[in-house]
Amino acid sequence: MKSMERAFEDKMDLINMSLGSGSSYRSTPLAVLADKLVAKGMAVVASAGNDGSDGVWSVSNAGLGATSTSVASFDNIQGSYNYFSYGGADHPYAFSSSWGKPLNLPAGATLVPVFEKDGSLSDGCLADSYAGQNVTGKVVLVLGDTTRCKSGGRGAAAKAAGAAGMLVKSVPLGLNSLGGNPDFQMASIEVAAAEELLAAYQKNAATTFKWSSDKKTFRVEGGGSPSGFSSWGFDGDLHFKPDIAGPGGNILSTYPQKMGSYAVLSGTSMSSPYVAGAHAILFNALKNKKIPGQDSRQIFMNTAVPGRFFNSTGLAPVTKQGAGLINVKNAITVQTLFSPDKVELLDSTHFAGKSVEVKIKNLSKKSVVYTLGHEVAESAISYRDGNSYPLGTPILENDVAKVKFNKNTVSVGAGKTVKVTIQFKQPSTGKNEEFPFYSGFIVATPKGKGSVAVRIPYAGVKGDIGKVPILDTDSGLPVLILYNKKTGKAGPVAKGYKIDWTNEVPYLATRLGSHTPQLSFRVFDNATGKFAGFLSTNVGLFATESGRYKNVDAQGKPTVRTYAWVDGKVFTDLTAKVATALPAGEYKVVVAAQHKLSKGKYPRDFEVHEVGLLKL
Repeated sequence: MKSMERAFEDKMDLINMSLGSGSSYRSTPLAVLADKLVAKGMAVVASAGNDGSDGVWSVSNAGLGATSTSVASFDNIQGSYNYFSYGGADHPYAFSSSWGKPLNLPAGATLVPVFEKDGSLSDGCLADSYAGQNVTGKVVLVLGDTTRCKSGGRGAAAKAAGAAGMLVKSVPLGLNSLGGNPDFQMASIEVAAAEELLAAYQKNAATTFKWSSDKKTFRVEGGGSPSGFSSWGFDGDLHFKPDIAGPGGNILSTYPQKMGSYAVLSGTSMSSPYVAGAHAILFNALKNKKIPGQDSRQIFMNTAVPGRFFNSTGLAPVTKQGAGLINVKNAITVQTLFSPDKVELLDSTHFAGKSVEVKIKNLSKKSVVYTLGHEVAESAISYRDGNSYPLGTPILENDVAKVKFNKNTVSVGAGKTVKVTIQFKQPSTGKNEEFPFYSGFIVATPKGKGSVAVRIPYAGVKGDIGKVPILDTDSGLPVLILYNKKTGKAGPVAKGYKIDWTNEVPYLATRLGSHTPQLSFRVFDNATGKFAGFLSTNVGLFATESGRYKNVDAQGKPTVRTYAWVDGKVFTDLTAKVATALPAGEYKVVVAAQHKLSKGKYPRDFEVHEVGLLKL
C-alpha cells in the first residue's frame, strides 16, 4: 500500500499489481486504496489470482475495488517448449518451478503409469500409490488433481519410492504450473499427451524416453481459452469480478539470469502486466490525453472479445473471464462507448435487473445506427446435492436469462448519446438451492464496415444468496477442540467440561466455503440464555468480515483455521477495548457467520453453530 501511494506521489499514470491476497470484499484495504487512487485519475490493474481449482468466490482481493481492474487469464495459443519423444511422438512439457530447468532424466528411462485400484490414473499423493510397483529409476505418470495434495507432496512420495522423475497429467487440460521440489524432476504434460503415452505404453511397456536439449513450437492444448488456474468470482457482495482477461497461460517472459534469463510461465501475474501495458498503448493512442482509470477500464471491457472453454460451444461464464480477452486494436479504434461497463443483477431476492438503463455514445463524426443483441454465457453450478463447500470445478449448464430491449435498433448522431432500457428476467431453468451463476453480454453493433461492436457483461445468481452455505459442515466443522499443554494432545471437549486454564486451551476450528460479512465467536450464559460477549482470541476480538478458505493448504490438507480462547475472557461488545473475565457458570460457545447481503441482525441473519458447553 505504501508503494501504491508512492506511485501516486511520483505522478505515475497506472499501477500493476501481480500479487494475490485472499478473496473477500471490496472493503479490504488494498481495494479501498485502489479506488481512492482511481478517483485521483490513476488506473489500477491487479491479478485476479490463480485459484481456479478452488472454484467460485476465489478472485483476489487486490482487484476487488469498484473502479480498479481485476485481470483473469487466457492460455496462449502456441509457444516454444522443451519436449520429449515417446512412442514416436513429440510432446511439450512444463518443468516445475522448484526444479527450474529442463528435465535431465536417464536416456533409457521407461514409463510407469500409476493407477488406482479401479484402474483410473492415480494422483500419486500417497506412498501406497507405488506399493507393489518397481519405479526405481523410471518416470512415473500421475494425475494432476489437487484435491488431496499439491505437486510437492506427490513429488516427495514418488522420490521416496525410487522414481527418477514424474510427468503430471494436467487437470483439466493444458500445461499447468507446478511448484514441485528442488531435488526431484517433474513436469506437467497435456491431457492428450498423457493419453498418447498410455496408449504407447500399453503397446510396449519397454518403450524409452528421448529428452530433447532444445525447444520447438507447439500448438497448446486449450490455447485461446480461459485458463483453468484463473480464479472465479463473485466477491462477497455479488459484485462480479474479474473485469477482463489477458494472455497469462504459457507466456514467454524474463527470468533470473542464473536460471536461463527467459522462461515460459503461467499465472494472472502474466496477464495483469499485459493489460497494464495495453493501458500504456491506449494512453499513447489518445496522444497522452489523461483519462480516468475507470474510463480506460470501460474502453477495454467494451471492446474485449468473450471466449469459450476448450471444446465448449458456449461462452465461458462472466465470473471466470470478465468481459473477455482484451483486444488492444479494438480499444484504440473504437468509436463507441457503452455504459455502464458491467451490470450486476445480484440474486433472486435482491434482483437488480428488472429494468436497466444503458447508454450508447457515438464518438464518431457521423450518425451511426446500432443493433442491440444478447449473447448468452454458460451458467456455473457449485452447490449440488446439498454440499456445504463449493465444488472445486463448477458444473457448466445452460441456465439462460431473458433480455428484452425497448428498442432493437437506435440511430445516434455524431457525438450524441442515446439511452436504451433493458428488461432482464432470471433463468426459468436451474434450481434455486443450487445457486446457479448465470451471465452473458449485451451487444451494440454499429452499422458500417470495420466498425467495432461493444459489449456490456452482466451476471447474477438464481436463488436466495442468504441461503448459501458459509461454513463447511460437510467436514464436521466448526468444532471446539481442547489442547493440553502438558501432553501436547488435542481432542473434542465434553459437554459441561470445566477447563483448567493453566494447562488447557480451547480452540475453535473453522473452514469457510464462502464469504461472510461477519464471522464471530460468541458466548452465552447457559442458565439465562443471555449474550455474555465475544471470545477473546489469540488475534483479539474476532467479529469481522472473512473470505472463503482455499480447498487445500501447501501440504495438500484441507484448509482449516484455528482460534484460541484466551483465559476464558470476552469482549462485552464490538466497541470494547479490553477483554473481561466471565463469572463462574456454564456457558455456550457459538460460531456465527452472517449471510451475504443481510442486515446483520442476530440470530436471524446468521448461520449459527453451537460448538461447546463449558464450565468456568
